[in-house]
Amino acid sequence: MEAQENKILNQEDLYEILPFGKTKVHQLIKSEQLPLVKIGKDYITTFNILEEWIKNHLGEEIYY
Repeated sequence: MEAQENKILNQEDLYEILPFGKTKVHQLIKSEQLPLVKIGKDYITTFNILEEWIKNHLGEEIYY
């Protein structure tokens, strides 16, 4: 599981992992709500950071 936790995710990975459409993922990215690093035009994060962010926001409603 540790290899999965440390895996670097790009924007295409987020489209596959998050349970909603590309438009909503793109809106979350642009709103700077997700814990991402922007490198050039690309956005990256790791699986464990994304998972921790989700855990920290359970029960909240996020607006973008």
